[in-house]
Amino acid sequence: MNPRTFARTWLGCLVGCLPLLVLLLVPQLMRSRAGSEQLLMIGTGLLLVLLTAAFVLAPVMAAWSAPVRGAWEPRTALRATAVAWRRRRGGATIALLGGIAIYAGGQALGYWIGSAVPYVSDNPEHLTDPSQPLWVIHYPAYVLQAVVLYLATTLAVAVYGWRMRSLSLQRAAMIPAAPTS
Repeated sequence: MNPRTFARTWLGCLVGCLPLLVLLLVPQLMRSRAGSEQLLMIGTGLLLVLLTAAFVLAPVMAAWSAPVRGAWEPRTALRATAVAWRRRRGGATIALLGGIAIYAGGQALGYWIGSAVPYVSDNPEHLTDPSQPLWVIHYPAYVLQAVVLYLATTLAVAVYGWRMRSLSLQRAAMIPAAPTS
């Protein structure tokens, strides 16, 4: 496949997954030290829903950003993906596992960045004034980690969508055109 097609697919995923970026940029929903446990549970639930939706809709984002007239378009991408999952199960499984592996690698990279550039520290004012928060969130460091996680997540989604595009187009190329009379 063409690297430009992949770049367009990743760009489409960057745009299509913007709600995920918004969620990642709200520390109260993503970190227990920044908010309450209840907010963390809401944020975790939203993260799960958005990640699942991103992978399910990855073919649509790929078709939106890199369409092929008559074979791979936003309105037919999910159907073509379902056919690819039925007929090319091994290739589709590898595509999904590849996306999940990239996502896991992004999580490890995000953890490393969080360790190298901590986004949270103890609040010394809490010792003298218990009404002060226990932790101080360093938002620039938090944003750095969130953006890296977002880039890695959209890369994972793009790889899956790009690969499903490839599998669907390979299948479409194998089907003979209907005769015209």
